[in-house]
Amino acid sequence: MKTITSNWRYLLVGLYTWIVTIFFGAILLDVVYAKIAVSVLKPSEAATLFSKAADFLLLIGALTILAALGAIGSSWRLGSARNLFIASLVVVALEFLTPMLFFPLLQQIQINLGLNVSPWIRLSASALSSILAFVGLWNLSSLTS
Repeated sequence: MKTITSNWRYLLVGLYTWIVTIFFGAILLDVVYAKIAVSVLKPSEAATLFSKAADFLLLIGALTILAALGAIGSSWRLGSARNLFIASLVVVALEFLTPMLFFPLLQQIQINLGLNVSPWIRLSASALSSILAFVGLWNLSSLTS
């Protein structure tokens, strides 16, 4: 019975690690292609493309959050792995909330300094959550073996 529980734990944690890494890759592609699309497409076509990309990223983000809850629940008794998955989920949540909460500040930085820091915040937050998930997976495997 212990191996079945362990296999489910690894399945959920591996699924979360995989999805959060896919989420990082999708954000990386979104940032790269957004820069290209602005220079190539008409503004109305670019807005349509950005809307579709945002919907896709929201879908992957929702799956990431659900998988994170599964990973946290499956590693609940292993404190250090659980805490890494919770930290990863918090970073993913902050990645979602940062554009909404700090939009005026980000716009002011872009206007005053000419720096567009929003893509870098998105990339660093999603990379950090992916790294935390991988460390949590490694920690889980070292604690249960």
